[in-house]
Amino acid sequence: MTASTLFAGDRHKHGDQKCFFCGGNCDETFLSAEYIKDTFTNRDIVKCPGSEYVCAGCVDSIGWGDGEMIMLDGIVKKRSNDKGMAPRMYSWLLTTDKKLAFTKAHIGIIREIITENQPEPPFSIILADSGQKHLIFRAPIAMSKTEFPVMLEEEMIIVKPSLLQDRINLALPIVAAIGKSALLDELTFNAFIAFEKYHCNTVSL
Repeated sequence: MTASTLFAGDRHKHGDQKCFFCGGNCDETFLSAEYIKDTFTNRDIVKCPGSEYVCAGCVDSIGWGDGEMIMLDGIVKKRSNDKGMAPRMYSWLLTTDKKLAFTKAHIGIIREIITENQPEPPFSIILADSGQKHLIFRAPIAMSKTEFPVMLEEEMIIVKPSLLQDRINLALPIVAAIGKSALLDELTFNAFIAFEKYHCNTVSL
């Protein structure tokens, strides 16, 4: 099973072939030659570069998306033109029976899912940042709720929910005082001053 298999849902067709992109099993419905441009140079990131076939999930995920998309908050987004529905532009929560898209506007919901309300395995969580890269076929599958991989852009992160929640609790008061971008750099004396002014102490730093 791959994240692409979850993305395809009922469209996935089992077979004796391996998908060029994700390496999952597939039939011979989709030929890789039809989906790989001559300019494609990322053979180092595909799972089966010698395969002549592509699975339905990879066909769907590298394309322009369906006519409608269910968001993480339950809102159904419908296509109004030829743009804006490409799967690469969204983050995803994939399970055996759900395919939910989300954006940075849903950060509170996905944070709760990752730290407290993980779906039943197998599942896959893909966090897109740039919206320019095809991540689904590269994403790992989670088989446990206590420790599982999450795809963050091109990086795979192993998450321990309780430990992550502790780090979030530690970071939130700092972010409130100095901002997210400043937290990515080494803390400066000005950061200490800003934190003290905001919280009236420097204990957390």
